[in-house]
Amino acid sequence: MDDPRTRLKTMAATLLPALKEVRRRREPAGSCYAVPVRSADSVNIDCRLVAGDPRKVVVVAHPAVVGSRYVQVTALADELANSFSVMLFDFRGHGHSGGKCKLGFSGPALDLAAVIARARALGFEKVGVAGFSMGAGAAFICASEGIPIDSFVSIGCPPSFPDMELWKRHPRAARAAMRLLGLRLDPRLDEGPAPIEVVNTLGDFPKLLVWGKYEVAAPEDIERFKGEVPGPKETLTVEGAWHADLQGNEALVREWFERTL
Repeated sequence: MDDPRTRLKTMAATLLPALKEVRRRREPAGSCYAVPVRSADSVNIDCRLVAGDPRKVVVVAHPAVVGSRYVQVTALADELANSFSVMLFDFRGHGHSGGKCKLGFSGPALDLAAVIARARALGFEKVGVAGFSMGAGAAFICASEGIPIDSFVSIGCPPSFPDMELWKRHPRAARAAMRLLGLRLDPRLDEGPAPIEVVNTLGDFPKLLVWGKYEVAAPEDIERFKGEVPGPKETLTVEGAWHADLQGNEALVREWFERTL
């Protein structure tokens, strides 16, 4: 990615949710109950349950930088709560969770795996995952490692983590800027796999792949990724949408889970 304009466009697409988060954040409309969760590497994860269907739950995983109180996340949670129980949580280094987060998917995958395990321990028979961007990438990693997911909606998943070259050149400034937006950034490299590297190992659970018209990843990379995701799968491009943006299509996601979970 040598073109400076392309780099800036990628950074803008990545940071747009965070800039929205500065202006808007809220809790889900339903009553939230705290659910203690601890990751396999001993990070405390802030997790809440919106109780509904006692048999089926959808775990909603937020994008990078923003937390689970980001308006896009809570809007989807509100819609899903009409038919399911919903679990929301902050990834490590975000919101009210502990730890710091590297630029990558390994740590978030550990967090998501712990939340899914907690959902199973609570007695839910079916566990779906709706992931935004980094949250979707974490779900791909979890599924490739055998974490059972019964139905999955990926919203704006980058096939690989965006090349944040400007962040790497100015790590102190990047960490300070991210801290202002709510992310505690771990400067160490994340050496784990990217979704594109594990996608062909996924099982045969239903998958809905959603991207906006304007995405972080290049269109050709997204097309390649779509082709490598094993079925059963459906794809959707949201016209006019930015990265990890449903543009009011939350009901479509709920209806899809109603058919597949």
